[in-house]
Amino acid sequence: MYLRLIVLALFAAVSVAATAGSLDVNLSRDSIEGRYNSSVGLGEMTLGALYNDDQKDWAANIGLLAMSEVNSAGSRLEGGLGGKIYAVSVGNAEVLALGLGGQFRWFPGNSSFGLGGYAFYAPGIVTLLDGRRFREVGVRAEVELFRNSSLYIGYREVRAELDDHTKRDVDKGSFIGIQIRF
Repeated sequence: MYLRLIVLALFAAVSVAATAGSLDVNLSRDSIEGRYNSSVGLGEMTLGALYNDDQKDWAANIGLLAMSEVNSAGSRLEGGLGGKIYAVSVGNAEVLALGLGGQFRWFPGNSSFGLGGYAFYAPGIVTLLDGRRFREVGVRAEVELFRNSSLYIGYREVRAELDDHTKRDVDKGSFIGIQIRF
């Protein structure tokens, strides 16, 4: 019950800061993920949720990343470092975690094709409730089809290690998605 209240409070906090940003939605056979990103000063605030229908597991997060963009040798590189607070339900367990990490996107030759990845990790000291550790990692390849809209494919693993030393995947596998910037 407390976990649901925490998730509700996180979503309410982000709704106050709703400004221009991007909407990102991806699907796999058994899961759906949605993410909203919004610029905040020199950073980016993210709000995301993932639901796996096959296992009835879910994860929600809110994050803040310090972002930067570099143009070098005709290529563009975007990246950021920061953290995310995760609220997770996996199996019969509930996990609350603070994951630190980052993300990047590389557009070789400043073209419309890009490669990206992200990783966030929460060790035991910042993983609470039924969890011992938590991680979210993923990679993707994308192509900008139209101005401010991209189509992508990728692979992700969202995993929690629980107090009973079992490792449970909230989601693991490939996906296809779209990102719209406004």
